[in-house]
Amino acid sequence: MNSPLNGWKLAILSGALAAPVGYWLFSHSSVSPSPLYAQQLAESTQARVQLEPELLAHADALSRVFREVSKSVKPSVVSIKSLVERPRMSRGMRGLPPEFEQFFGDRFGIPLEEDEEAQLPGGKVQAGLGSGVIVRSDGYILTNNHVVEGASELEVYLSDETKYIAKVVGTDPRTDLAVLKIDATGLVSAPIGDSSKVEVGDWAIAIGSPFGLAQTVTAGIISATKRTDQGITPYDDFIQTDAAINPGNSGGPLLNLRGEIIGINTAIASRGGGYNGVCFAVPSNTASRVLGDLISSGKVSRGFVGIRPASVTPTMAQQLSLPENQKGALVEQVTKGMPAEKAGIRVGDVIVAIDGVAITSDSAMRRAIGETKPGVTVAMKILREGKTMEIPVTVAALDEQALVASERQATETMQRLGIAVEEVPVEIARRYGLREGEGVVVTGVARRGRFIGVNVGDVIVSVNGNKVNSTDEFLEVLGELRQGQPVTFVIRDAESERMVTIR
Repeated sequence: MNSPLNGWKLAILSGALAAPVGYWLFSHSSVSPSPLYAQQLAESTQARVQLEPELLAHADALSRVFREVSKSVKPSVVSIKSLVERPRMSRGMRGLPPEFEQFFGDRFGIPLEEDEEAQLPGGKVQAGLGSGVIVRSDGYILTNNHVVEGASELEVYLSDETKYIAKVVGTDPRTDLAVLKIDATGLVSAPIGDSSKVEVGDWAIAIGSPFGLAQTVTAGIISATKRTDQGITPYDDFIQTDAAINPGNSGGPLLNLRGEIIGINTAIASRGGGYNGVCFAVPSNTASRVLGDLISSGKVSRGFVGIRPASVTPTMAQQLSLPENQKGALVEQVTKGMPAEKAGIRVGDVIVAIDGVAITSDSAMRRAIGETKPGVTVAMKILREGKTMEIPVTVAALDEQALVASERQATETMQRLGIAVEEVPVEIARRYGLREGEGVVVTGVARRGRFIGVNVGDVIVSVNGNKVNSTDEFLEVLGELRQGQPVTFVIRDAESERMVTIR
């Protein structure tokens, strides 16, 4: 027990220490805080007290969902390195315009530095880096076609950095999807969800390897669905999200809060090649169908009717005497012997619906037919000469090789001659005062070609005095011209007939 004397000593000692300390604090104190800061201090103290578990319960629950989704799916997400057997390319050798790189940045946007690290053993060079997602426990992986295209070897890295060499099961450039297979079992696969149930405003989670940073998780919302006509694939139909996606994310999954795949991250709209808040993913329902076809047969089965469509623009609508806001797919070409030609579809028809589903663009028409099984008959609603009619068309199987060859030939013709033409639609022929089968309509002119003064939509009725009544005649006459020989076109448009000489 302390004696009274000891208590007095302790009090005196405390006073002796407190006096100088108190004097120091008083003498060195700053100016009193402003009334505003004092108010903020009071609010801060009160807010800290108010951060009770009940108040944070919903936020904690959502945070836990993000944690659990990440834990459940991250082992399913892989990094993919694309290797090629060729010398290193410098940036100046790539020849890619910036507007192309923004969509395929993870394949071409990774700098190939002039150092030894870029050159891998065996003479291989790392040409790209992307992501993928395991969809079957026996090693099947879904990714983008542009991630694997042109690779001589593909390295797949699991979440624990285990490396596998993958083989390509099949690719589908028309949806920019590909399926790989690694020799492994017992893997964690991510479930595939129903993208038709996705709505704007839903949470979205992306996992991938942006800039090589494996297992990166980002989150956002669904910004839009059914984004078409983006110029990314022939069958554009994307989910748009603001979840951060950057070069290297391509091929990785876009997920809902149940941890289900609702899309495969494919492209970004960006002025600088990086994240600008506008990202696109192939819907999971499309991916699931492509996945099944590629695994079962190595190719995707699609419908085909033999039509080359073009989206109806206001200018086209005016030329065809259609309502100003008319949407649809203008039939620019009908392939002889194909279902559309047999059913009676003509050049100049405007397709506005297929099986009751509105067709608003050329990509919508391609997608509607492409997703129809061969042998099925569809009801094609068209506008022709101011009348609406419905024509049944039985869909055939798409011959991918023949179509690619045809498209390549058309492209080569355009590049070689600098101009592309087609048969004149009936409505345009009538409006321009042409006979049936007279002339050819210009559908494309090379920007830097020689045909200055010729416009898309013009009808060429003769070349150097020779009447042309078909595309074959036009190409034949043009092909017989000597190098550098002047060309004189007689051109008809809605207002007049004029002569244009190209030297």
